[in-house]
Amino acid sequence: MHTGQSVVLDENFGGAGSMSSKKYSMYLAVIPTYRNPCIEVLREMEEGNLDILASDYGLDSTVRTGIDTDFYDRVRRIGIFGDKVLLQVGSWKNPLSASVTILDLNPRSLTSWSILVLRRIARRRTLLWGHLHPRQGSSSKTAFLRRTMRRLSQGTILYGYASVVPAKLEVPGQPVWVAPNSLYKRADINAGNTGESRKSIVYVGRLVAEKNVDQLVPAFHQSGLVDEGAVLEIVGFGNAVETIERQILDLGLEESVVVHGRIESPIELAEIYARSIMSISPGYVGLSVTQSLGFGVPMLYPEDAPHAPEIELAAVGPMQSYSPTTEESLAAALRDYFLHLVSNPVPAEKVSAKVGDLYSAETMASGISAALRGQVVEFDNEGWPKEMVVR
Repeated sequence: MHTGQSVVLDENFGGAGSMSSKKYSMYLAVIPTYRNPCIEVLREMEEGNLDILASDYGLDSTVRTGIDTDFYDRVRRIGIFGDKVLLQVGSWKNPLSASVTILDLNPRSLTSWSILVLRRIARRRTLLWGHLHPRQGSSSKTAFLRRTMRRLSQGTILYGYASVVPAKLEVPGQPVWVAPNSLYKRADINAGNTGESRKSIVYVGRLVAEKNVDQLVPAFHQSGLVDEGAVLEIVGFGNAVETIERQILDLGLEESVVVHGRIESPIELAEIYARSIMSISPGYVGLSVTQSLGFGVPMLYPEDAPHAPEIELAAVGPMQSYSPTTEESLAAALRDYFLHLVSNPVPAEKVSAKVGDLYSAETMASGISAALRGQVVEFDNEGWPKEMVVR
């Protein structure tokens, strides 16, 4: 996906003379199940030249490593200060000696700091991968720690295209790459049966308080869309599932709300999205928007939530915001957007194709591979790769 001249950007950091010049290493806190397609493609690209290490989980025990066990080596984790700081121990030899090592861009990881500093002293090329800013944004009290880590490294791999321009401004002259937060291989990103009647409203994600999922069922009830034949389908797992099930019973919505539980198969999810007229994110937007638009389904989301970088997809596909982030506002927005889409259906296949080009596992793996190899990737003044047409 990425083109450009293959050059090592600084020969003093991991140049041809390194004892491990053909060996790459990734030492990460956690690699969730949804990373499996990307890691599979990346391993094929690097032809056995990549060593991957990860723990069972990082600082959030609900997000756990789930890629194929053959793809990585497990390392022990130690949570410090009530799991506010992470230390990973064991198997440091290769991450320290590899020609290029990728670490988490996470100032709460003592392991990232330690390996980063040691490799800096040894003048070995080290890259950081992650979110440019914490959830609170660039003005956060801890944002300067991420900038400090970046200045110690030789490049940054970002999760989103919208982060490219601010990343270049914060650390001028440092190369950046984008490994867009993707879920599926290109072949699995499609709009499904576009001729099927769409009456469902779908939520896919963790069922936890920070996602405001307790607003889903009451807002759907208040919207009056049951009278329009709408069905709310909830896909996910988490400690809020009991609250949701109780709301369904209390409001008498057993025939209009379906709780599926956890579904990871893109084939099964595609079937749900194929009958969905829209998706909904009552809290901050993350990977679910990549999934929704990838299947050609527009999303409704709160304008003032602390969104992840995937919110940049608002420039690519149909998304509708509402404000404020309240149950009543969501109910009104649900009804308005549902009725709008009934009269004005989106070009699902076109939306899906565009997202497939920008957010496939192949594109994500290509971004990581380009960074490992020091390949130059040119971006336009908005952060999009020049070889891709976004609009």
